Amino acid sequence: MRMSRRDFAAAALAGAALGGMGAPLRAASPSPALRPIPAAGRGRIFGTTLDDLAALGYVEEEVLLAGEAARYDPVGALGPDGRWTLAPGERRPFVTRLIVRRPADPAKFNGTLIVEWLNVSLGFDVSFADGPGSYDGFAWVGVTAQYGGAVGDEAQPQGLKAWDAARYAALVHPGDDWSYDIFTQAARALRANAAAGHPLHGLTVRKLIGTGVSQSGSRILSYANGVQPLARAYDALMPMLCAGAAAEFDGGAAPGVAAARGRPRFAHVRADLGIPAMQLNTEFEAPFFRAIRQPDSDLYRSWEVAGASHGPTELLRAIHAKEQRDGVGSRWHAFDAASDVAWQPTADAAIAHFHRWLNGGPPPPVQAPIAFEVDGRTIARDAHGNAKGGVRLPELEVPVASYRGQGTKHLLAGETHPFAPDELRRLYPDHPSYVAQVATAAKAAVAAGVILPARERFYVARAEAAAIPPARS
Repeated sequence: MRMSRRDFAAAALAGAALGGMGAPLRAASPSPALRPIPAAGRGRIFGTTLDDLAALGYVEEEVLLAGEAARYDPVGALGPDGRWTLAPGERRPFVTRLIVRRPADPAKFNGTLIVEWLNVSLGFDVSFADGPGSYDGFAWVGVTAQYGGAVGDEAQPQGLKAWDAARYAALVHPGDDWSYDIFTQAARALRANAAAGHPLHGLTVRKLIGTGVSQSGSRILSYANGVQPLARAYDALMPMLCAGAAAEFDGGAAPGVAAARGRPRFAHVRADLGIPAMQLNTEFEAPFFRAIRQPDSDLYRSWEVAGASHGPTELLRAIHAKEQRDGVGSRWHAFDAASDVAWQPTADAAIAHFHRWLNGGPPPPVQAPIAFEVDGRTIARDAHGNAKGGVRLPELEVPVASYRGQGTKHLLAGETHPFAPDELRRLYPDHPSYVAQVATAAKAAVAAGVILPARERFYVARAEAAAIPPARS
């Protein structure tokens, strides 16, 4: 994610999506097969979680997914309404990997499987949609859908095959043009959960949520508009942090070919998709997304997290910890003074809403978008310098700093500008009143449905430990 403002608009969000609303096109995806990972090489999974799975009551496995994938070709124009048509084209064999996390006790599985298109912007697989909320009875699967995850960049290969040539020797990736059908075949293999040795071990899978973040979110948007109407593989789709920019279907990374850097194709989630869909964006994406916003509907929701950046502090620390553990490198850990407003807890809440929605409950609550000034380009800000509107987290309701979704030093990381000690003492004359205000704001965020109760406890504990107001020197 080493991007300038132009790079982000033209690369991280680049893409397109296609698809006609006909009968499911099963012929494009022959039945895939799941195989065990060989006991070779380092003997461990690349990109595994930092969490203590045993303490959380979860287990993790890694398997190979093998089959023959089709690429897709656009039929007609790819308009901003997202009503695109695709035709399946050339097929090529593939072997990729899936990371599977599931409750150790089958009785604790809630029936919903989160399937994440792993992000490859750093040159290797990174997961984002597996926050603490994924352990609330969900199963989670990370799919190495793209060439960059399997092999890596040409200049600095850090993909699976470079990281552990023995463990991942069987991987064969035809290129990103085939990634969409690979994502479909992952869903089909996961639904077919009766065979002995299946990584879900007979869990009854009722619903599949397909999701991806940033570059992967752009591919999920394209998948929604073009592939889902043909394959009908998922029960809900959540493109996140992609600002309404969809990924292309051709010219992507392939053996010996760098990833495409074309102009982004901004589009709605097609209105006739027929399954629930939700876009989650942050203050970083809001200026790009504003012009392509679409109204909420019976099957569509959009949330924008005020104050949060594309790569906030909490996320960057987790990425850096994984890089250190796995011996790979990127520039993300070099970001300093990033926004301290995290978007992942809100993504957890959104996924929990989707689970209930798919099982007969209400849709996620409507949230106001981030507000803009009358010029339509400048984010409207309050007296503290924080964005108005959007999902309101305690950082903005009980501020100790001003937060920016876009940074001047590191665009994607945003910025945090702490208030001066005198200002903190003016706002919060004593520590108990500060803690009480944070507790009230956190409770309100839970009531609004934008964080889970566990995050409320986190906010209160953090407030109790904070030296606010600061002592006078």
